[in-house]
Amino acid sequence: MEFSYEKVTHQDLDVILKLGEAINDKHVVPLLNSEGQKAIKIAFKSDIDKVKDASIYSAIKATIDNEIIGYIAWRDESYIGHLYVKTEYHGFGVAKGLVEEMKAVSGAKLISVKASIYALGFYKKVGFKPVS
Repeated sequence: MEFSYEKVTHQDLDVILKLGEAINDKHVVPLLNSEGQKAIKIAFKSDIDKVKDASIYSAIKATIDNEIIGYIAWRDESYIGHLYVKTEYHGFGVAKGLVEEMKAVSGAKLISVKASIYALGFYKKVGFKPVS
């Protein structure tokens, strides 16, 4: 499978918003109690508005046959705020490729992320180390 990575454009924003919401709803929200579910939905909506502001966030999308299958968005040069890949593409290296592209574009040597319970295994697999 051949993936392409390129900068997210303004026209992509609705697609990446829906992608992030769908992944959260499927994989993250069910792991939380009702209070946590409400909180994550509010936080995601608030944060996605910031992703739309290129002066705050930088973002790269992964595509296959011109379809967006994932994206990564980061701020402050090295903090990953969003990393989402369509479920059917999990395990194919898309997320790892997005992290590598982010490193290349940002020049970051040390990257931080506040990962969901669902994503912890992925981040450990690609070399991230937990900190308190």
